[in-house]
Amino acid sequence: MVKIFPNNKKDGFTLVELLVALTLFTFVVLAAVSSLYAVNNASRKVNAMRGVLDNLNFAMESMSRTIRTSDNIICGGTVNPPGVTHNCAFPTGPATSRISMHSTLAGDYDVEYRLNTTAHQVEKRVDEGSGYGNWLALTSPEINVQALYFYVSGADSYDGKQPGVIIMMQGIATASTGDTTPFALHTFISQRATE
Repeated sequence: MVKIFPNNKKDGFTLVELLVALTLFTFVVLAAVSSLYAVNNASRKVNAMRGVLDNLNFAMESMSRTIRTSDNIICGGTVNPPGVTHNCAFPTGPATSRISMHSTLAGDYDVEYRLNTTAHQVEKRVDEGSGYGNWLALTSPEINVQALYFYVSGADSYDGKQPGVIIMMQGIATASTGDTTPFALHTFISQRATE
């Protein structure tokens, strides 16, 4: 004869098992939330920095477009003694943080670009026939331009060369989140053929 013992145990979890499961679940949720927070924070930083760097790219593209469609490019600005070359060729020529030209982009006017060493901004001014206007900043205050160099070659009419300009810019970009990143941009612009 087989003896059957009654099972007095009830199905379910004990209090200790529930506490262990709840603790493990809490750690998993905290890890997931903290990683989501980190991804969200990184995304905000990237978007803030992208906005600042887009402004920097706009300034460089604006200068490039104007130089490409200009003539009478003068290295060092508008003040050049007679008989002095307009060139400051890379790497032997002295670098300058100012350049001027006669632009035919959407009009007929003279343009100058420079580095404002006080505000650490790239600036532009235009002469549409009545004299140069005020300097206007091309870069936002979040962009601290520490160096801006223009090298010009082929700008003298007698040398028979295609004019070209090298722009070198470096500094530090600061996003609204307080994050900073150094930058260094270099580009070569060849003047568009006029004939």
